[in-house]
Amino acid sequence: MRIFLDVGGHYGETLDVALDPRWGFDKVFCFEPARPCRRILRGFRDTRVRVVPVGLSNRTGRTTLYGTGLLGGSVYADKRQFDAHVEAETVDLVRATDWLLANTSGDDEIYLKLNCEGSECDVLEDMLDSGVIDRLCCIYVDFDVRKIPSQAHRQAFVEERLRQQGRRFVTPETLTAPGGSAAVREWLTAVTPASPAASGTLRYRLGLHRPLYVWARTAARTALSPPVYSLAARRLGAQSRQRAKAATT
Repeated sequence: MRIFLDVGGHYGETLDVALDPRWGFDKVFCFEPARPCRRILRGFRDTRVRVVPVGLSNRTGRTTLYGTGLLGGSVYADKRQFDAHVEAETVDLVRATDWLLANTSGDDEIYLKLNCEGSECDVLEDMLDSGVIDRLCCIYVDFDVRKIPSQAHRQAFVEERLRQQGRRFVTPETLTAPGGSAAVREWLTAVTPASPAASGTLRYRLGLHRPLYVWARTAARTALSPPVYSLAARRLGAQSRQRAKAATT
């Protein structure tokens, strides 16, 4: 079975790429601990999607997510973008090794994307220590620890361990795309060709799998100038977080 693990789902930026039928994924697991984000992620209309309401880590338990719902939400309070007014939420964590052993098999073809604002080193070190990383075909990792003073030193150490064990991984810096979903698409283009059914391809191209928020964001990105798009995206994101908060109070 070909499986995609989207760790740090946010509003579905990577999920939208992973659902393209040309990659041939049988299952797509989207890990997102932030409640405001899950409200949008669960709107994706594709039977392959499983939204997992936890953050992957090196332990199982509960913790504080600072900046919940924001693109840079992190379990590390010293991430540079945060200020005293940022919203926080208590979220669930699951040890990466435990989840992989319980939900995948050694015969699966697994692709892992990590963009989880500092937790990527927790996840990778845990899988390296346990050996379960052998189940992964390839890894895309955005090392956000560089934005966190208490964690920045870990990037070089983890990268060296990955190389020593012969793990295949890429970072945004090794690709030509500017980052984000474009970089994930470039990575997948290089590592996982497939021959999708015509009907699935048409449905994807028409955007019928997307929630209204994601469809509107995609259309706005095409139609608006970058500054105007950025302003609109921030406002829509804030409105979504407010609705999610209101629904739980």
